[in-house]
Amino acid sequence: MSISRVCVRSVSLGLVSLAIALVTLAAACGGEGQQPPPAPTQPQSAATPTSQPAQANEPTKVPLKLLKTQPEGGFVGTSFTITGEGLPANKTAELVWTTWNGSFDTNVMAETIEFGGLRYDDARLPIGKATTDAQGGLKVDLTAPTDYGGAHSIYVVMDGQDIAKGGFQVRRSISVSPAEGPVGTPITITVTGLGRPPVEHALAVRYDNQYTGSLAGVTTRGVAKAYIRAVGSLGLHTVELSGAGNHGAGYLNNQQSPYAAFFPKDGAFRFTFKVTGDGGAPPSKVELPDARLVAQLADDAPRTTAAKTTSRVGVSASLESLRGPILSPLTVTARGLRPGAEVGMVWLTAKGNRVTAAGWELIETPLGTAIPNGDGTLRADIKVPDGLGGWHTVALVQDGTRMAELPFYVQPSLVGVTPTRVKAGEKFSVQLKGIGWTELDNTVAVTYDNAYMGYACGFNSNGDITLQLTAVGAPGTHLIDIYPTTFQGKATGRWPFQMPQLNALEDHPGLGLGYSLPVFRLAIEVVE
Repeated sequence: MSISRVCVRSVSLGLVSLAIALVTLAAACGGEGQQPPPAPTQPQSAATPTSQPAQANEPTKVPLKLLKTQPEGGFVGTSFTITGEGLPANKTAELVWTTWNGSFDTNVMAETIEFGGLRYDDARLPIGKATTDAQGGLKVDLTAPTDYGGAHSIYVVMDGQDIAKGGFQVRRSISVSPAEGPVGTPITITVTGLGRPPVEHALAVRYDNQYTGSLAGVTTRGVAKAYIRAVGSLGLHTVELSGAGNHGAGYLNNQQSPYAAFFPKDGAFRFTFKVTGDGGAPPSKVELPDARLVAQLADDAPRTTAAKTTSRVGVSASLESLRGPILSPLTVTARGLRPGAEVGMVWLTAKGNRVTAAGWELIETPLGTAIPNGDGTLRADIKVPDGLGGWHTVALVQDGTRMAELPFYVQPSLVGVTPTRVKAGEKFSVQLKGIGWTELDNTVAVTYDNAYMGYACGFNSNGDITLQLTAVGAPGTHLIDIYPTTFQGKATGRWPFQMPQLNALEDHPGLGLGYSLPVFRLAIEVVE
């Protein structure tokens, strides 16, 4: 069923001096706007020299001139003007914006990967140039870059010296679109200006009062974009965004929290979506991260199952592919081996679990043998074992010595949903393969009709997750979405352990380590 019209409803949150929030809501398509909280009576200027982010970036103790910013804050893309006086005359200046580079702390070992937490390092970015006039005046028009929410200091730099300072407050903006469509319609949520922990970096999403998952903007410079799928009976349904409480779950009474200024007066940003029809259950779909967002690791980069040395001197080897699902056919080629001496091909993986006293260990699984040619070259066909996902190693062993190690990434995959047509109260199953064993990839988080059900683990079952679920709801289409998550870690603050991370395809701790964790979009039909 086609969508008859597309509407966008936006909510914007501005932070003044990191403490006071101004919230506005603009409603399109005839909807009612949400009233902002009262404006502060004496807001401080975002250009104040004592802005917090700039303190960690102070490169000099020379007294700084004060720059004026107009307006003092706005959303990503807002035009603003910087003016200054008393500067060196007729001289070119560089304008520098202070920010942070967000990342995830991880500890990669042969046995596993530990998730340490979130990290924000100070950074300075050039955003323009200008020349002072004959009286030492400066005026330059700038545009707020895509960046984290909060106060950002702006410096005028001449001859490598900071000589003046101002600032700009990046405000949070939220949009949800479209406003109507049939069951299965992607409802896209876009947020810019997400800030830093403990509050500003994440938001929780609810659909019809049911917790769906969370959005974060750690590595994306405060931007979070994801979609949930429209579901339910014909008529209006509610999409809400609120603070991400402990472990990412929705915090319901933000208006009474210590961070009430960051949210509307009733504690949540609210939008409505109109379900216009049900065209039947859509086909299953597996969505992978954009390949450009998945780190391309060097051959000797740290990985699970990898040793510190990758090959014997004089031996070179390669696989025709570096990633794929279980049972993928692979061809191994090598040079520099001893002619005529048998070469064993071995698969390095893990076995066990992380919740019992027995724990887990790395094991070797034989993949077959081959004999090098008279010139020491080898070409052999193997198959990826049906087992755990994540980074593994194919080792070539000759004369009892490991001659080469080749990394291979096992991609999670969907086996299927059975049956897809079922009566309410009956069971159906969902089966996945290639689930990993580290803190980053051994679990998935499951929603049914946008309501979080719980999580599932594939470590102890050797990469297999078989969910036995019960069909519920009125006759018609019902949606199952399975998201990447993180099982555990040392991260403090609000991080969605074991919860659905809705924008994991763009901002998950595994992306920087070469992990390509999918979102599974599934559906069933409940029949009479």
